[in-house]
Amino acid sequence: MANMKLTDDREISLEGKKIIFIGNSFIHHGFTVFRIPQTVLGQEERNGDRGYFYQLCKANGEHVDVTAWTFGGHTLTDLFGGCCRADRGCDGEDHLSRLTDRFYDYVVISAGSRSKSDVYFLDDIQKIIDTFQSVNPNVKFFYLCNVASYGISSCHKIQDNILNSLKLLGSMGVTVVDWGGFVMGLINGTIAVANSTQPYDKNSFIICKSEIDGFHPNILSGYITSLMLYCAMTGKSAVGQSYSFCNDSSVHVKFDFELYQRKHYCYNNFVTNFHKIFNSATDMKGIQSRIDDFLKEKSYEYYQF
Repeated sequence: MANMKLTDDREISLEGKKIIFIGNSFIHHGFTVFRIPQTVLGQEERNGDRGYFYQLCKANGEHVDVTAWTFGGHTLTDLFGGCCRADRGCDGEDHLSRLTDRFYDYVVISAGSRSKSDVYFLDDIQKIIDTFQSVNPNVKFFYLCNVASYGISSCHKIQDNILNSLKLLGSMGVTVVDWGGFVMGLINGTIAVANSTQPYDKNSFIICKSEIDGFHPNILSGYITSLMLYCAMTGKSAVGQSYSFCNDSSVHVKFDFELYQRKHYCYNNFVTNFHKIFNSATDMKGIQSRIDDFLKEKSYEYYQF
């Protein structure tokens, strides 16, 4: 099925582009990019990622070079202002010094969920902008907003400063992709999916691995994140975009719904229906259609906390 344009502007091809994802587990947990062990600090080992974002580009006939600069439990300050997470396997290394190739066409950022990342949010964003713009003045920046999804977890407070700062990112040249707000809308019913065959609740989009880990995105959320980002970058419509690779273990061994369910839905016998949503063409088309609407609305500019 041919993809329609998301906007009246010319569609942008990502062919041959270099893209780096900067952040933590909120990016790699849903396979937007793959998780790499914290002890792997070198840039070379983190290049060539083949997660969901790469697969979407490939499905559109575009070859991209993706770097997964994501470290679980790390804030943007840790990654660009001096790491204080010696307990995370990286031994508190200076991550920025390991990022020796800083020429990228696209930089995708996601802030942490705890600590002082909310206090220094805009300062951290500016450091990242300066770091990459000094090498490529034409680099484009995108911010994956996950903090709206914290409202579902008693372990994570909503970071008011980050949410209230989102509207300022545009003036800094950063495009916001609010996957968290979209997923929350699906969960609480403020975003309705036409002709849906499945109920949508927390377990449809968020894992339930343990008493303290019920906040990470699952692979349906990971696909939604990847798709929203891809459409925001290219101007293409989400409707008709491929998702067949999401459960294809021949593409990657981790792309296995049954295996993912056993591993990530094991607390208190909670069950999920994300696989049923994926298997429903009606639901997936409805979600894709609402993504187009949501990206145009820019509702994050009206968050009030």
